[in-house]
Parts: sequence; C-alpha cells; structure tokens
Amino acid sequence: MLLSIASNRNESFQMVEEAAKTRRLPKVLIDAEHILADLYEAVTTPHVFVVDREGVLRYRGAVDDVRFRQPKPTRFYLEETIEALLDGREPALEETPAYGCAIVREI
Repeated sequence: MLLSIASNRNESFQMVEEAAKTRRLPKVLIDAEHILADLYEAVTTPHVFVVDREGVLRYRGAVDDVRFRQPKPTRFYLEETIEALLDGREPALEETPAYGCAIVREI
C-alpha cells in the first residue's frame, strides 16, 4: 500500500492534487498537524519514505531527480524503489537527499 501524505499547513487540497499529478503520485492524504511528518522526521516537501511489509524502512528521500536547475524529472526514485520491492529485489538506492521546501508547520 502506498500512502502519499502532504504535511504543509498552508497548502490547499487543489495545490496538493496538482503536485501529485505532476509527480505521478496517487491520491494524497493531508497531515496538517504534522503527526506523520514528525514521526518520520520529514523535513521537506516532498520527502518520501517506503516501508516494506515487515515494517522496514527501505527508502528515504526524494521522489525523483528534480532540482532547481532541473525542473523536469528524468529519474523517478520512488517508482524504482517500489518496482524493485514488488519484483523481490533490493532497491538500488536506500536514501537520496530530499529536495524541496521546508515543511510549513505554522501559518
């Protein structure tokens, strides 16, 4: 199961939905009180965490390779990780630097 969670207090549902579509993510849940963000020590948005069936954190980091100077993704780390796990393989990467803006906790 994949849960996409948005933790910015200042983002509307429409903003979250548009970003999810661009990044090829399924429906996104809203965590405006930052309960899960704090639990996983998320610092940016987006910041993804893949936990396997046994509850082991298998990947932590960026959704893709988007950066300030590279606004269009060419590699989808999250997708690669999920495909590897579904195929019974170890993910190629366990962690990448999360790239994005700091999570907005107060407005």
